[in-house]
Amino acid sequence: MKHPLDKSEVRTLVLENDIRVYLLSDPKFNVSAASMSVEVGSLQDPDAREGLAHFLEHMLFLGTEKYPDVDEYSTYLKTYGGYSNAYTAGDHTNYQFQVLPDGYEGALDRFAQFFISPLFTDEYTAREVNAVNSEYQKNIMNDGWRQFRISSQFAKEGHPQR
Repeated sequence: MKHPLDKSEVRTLVLENDIRVYLLSDPKFNVSAASMSVEVGSLQDPDAREGLAHFLEHMLFLGTEKYPDVDEYSTYLKTYGGYSNAYTAGDHTNYQFQVLPDGYEGALDRFAQFFISPLFTDEYTAREVNAVNSEYQKNIMNDGWRQFRISSQFAKEGHPQR
């Protein structure tokens, strides 16, 4: 139950393809935001294609059929005082943005296009493979990351971590 002074509006949607969308608007803040989690993460990567979920996370930000310019999304968000971020976890990938209210509708349209008609161009594929590989090389030096990778090797067959 919401407090009577809480004027925030939260809306959670589940699309026909089971993608959950979380929308948040609160008049006491001068920003609007959206976040979407796709229930596919690094644990679903095929053995021969480790890093695939993370690679796709990167590629979605690089243009769509409706907005083909690779810088369109980030430029639009900056124009309206916003930013975006994404991360790939073991069991999901999350995409999010924040923007001033005047730019929300346009930002949401651009954001939605990533999941409707993304462009996967050869021009940026090699660059993003290198970016994901660089992050992987950096993570190799992280003890927590290495412990997780080792424990994954000992998980029972069929366990999500395997």
